[in-house]
Amino acid sequence: MHIGIIGAGLSGLSAALHLLGAGHRVTVVERSAQVGGRAGTEHLRGHPVDPGASVLTMPELVFDALAAAGLDREAAEAELDLLPVTPAYAGRFPALDGRPAGVLHVPDDLAVDDHMRWQEAMFDAAYERFIGGDAAWGSYVNPRDLAALGRLVRLGALRSMQHQVDRRVDDPRARRMLTFQALYAGVAPSAARAVYAVISHMDVGLGVWYPRAGMGRVAEVMARQFERAGGTVLLGHEVLGLDGRRGRVTGLRARSEAGVRQLPFDGVVLTADAPITDRLIAPLGGRAPRRVRLSPSAVVVHLDVDPDLQEHWPTQAHHTLDFGAAWEQTFAEITATRGRGRLMSDPSFLITRPSVTTGEDSPVSVLAPCPNLESALLEWDSIGPDYVRDVLRTLAGRGYRGIADAETLRVDTPADWARQGMSAGTPFAAAHTLTQTGPLRRPQRVPGIGNAVLAGSMTHPGVGVPPALISGRLAAEALGSS
Repeated sequence: MHIGIIGAGLSGLSAALHLLGAGHRVTVVERSAQVGGRAGTEHLRGHPVDPGASVLTMPELVFDALAAAGLDREAAEAELDLLPVTPAYAGRFPALDGRPAGVLHVPDDLAVDDHMRWQEAMFDAAYERFIGGDAAWGSYVNPRDLAALGRLVRLGALRSMQHQVDRRVDDPRARRMLTFQALYAGVAPSAARAVYAVISHMDVGLGVWYPRAGMGRVAEVMARQFERAGGTVLLGHEVLGLDGRRGRVTGLRARSEAGVRQLPFDGVVLTADAPITDRLIAPLGGRAPRRVRLSPSAVVVHLDVDPDLQEHWPTQAHHTLDFGAAWEQTFAEITATRGRGRLMSDPSFLITRPSVTTGEDSPVSVLAPCPNLESALLEWDSIGPDYVRDVLRTLAGRGYRGIADAETLRVDTPADWARQGMSAGTPFAAAHTLTQTGPLRRPQRVPGIGNAVLAGSMTHPGVGVPPALISGRLAAEALGSS
């Protein structure tokens, strides 16, 4: 079969490599001028910037995709040039519950062995079928899957993440470092199911890595091997629509600088964000979910900060979580339902400094979580500059010298994410609520179209680099068997 893949992000490239390895002819069609999507690296005024994903977890998933198209582990390691990120995170805290202000490094400063064992057991029980498997409803009738589901229930997977962490961890700072990942799930730790402790295990238990050349290196290596193995990547091609008859795709139309061209395909993998995907599948009878609860969004600022001043910052880490005193209140503000969201009143931030890992000067990125555009319809094009100034002044007041006066290289707000086609201006897609998890999340097979499947953050298994890579493999398997 000749398969078309819409989007050259990690999920699309993963699907492409696995399909190519299965013997199919594959063409990837990408709107932008480079591969990577939200895991790409851009160059702004001579500086490499990662506008999306900032570290790599579970690199074996990349090695597996590359191996499917003929690149062995040793060669892949040489091309990717991955560096270990240690510590995985630093947490900077104000005074909490009678404990003085200070810094906690993860995992070295976490004396929580019992919790780490529980977290690992949760991952082991969930991964094979409910994260790395297809998680279709029908799969739950066989004894092996029922046994795995039973293990998850006994481990407390359906209880709240906060409850399970509080049972095993006394230090309020360690509790935050083990539950902040709920932000990726789009809900507060008290509302997130404990099964999402698997995200923390991916970070803390399995290790964190960073490519020396930036996160975009992962997609570049994947695309290069895909082309070496005979695949085709069409950059600068915006997909205008799908061709075919109701219930079946026969190709697509794409526009580039050379004009509009028609590309015939026997099947397609769609990795674009939900608003774009839904527009493409509708004319052929593809059905979208009626209602989706979306994750909160973020404002991300990329800065050129004097390296000498950074040496005097409160932490020296690739990733620093700088917490305000509020916690549950912060999540309540940014995850509120339609029209009730608000900006953080006592903000917490994620500060990313790749230079700590690479040893080479590079920009600093600051991520400030915020409500999505359904939760709070804020006029970001108007308020964005003032909000960024407030964020940087707050961080300067917390000891990050020079950050308020640094040159701003780029700012992304929910308005910018929305213009890129992301639902409600959030790069984190659908929230991982109980009813949007596993088999209840949007299925990979497109209802109403027999030879179209989905990959990426909108479908199973969800948001993040490992889920994107997994979803690409699962999409390849689903399309290959259809």
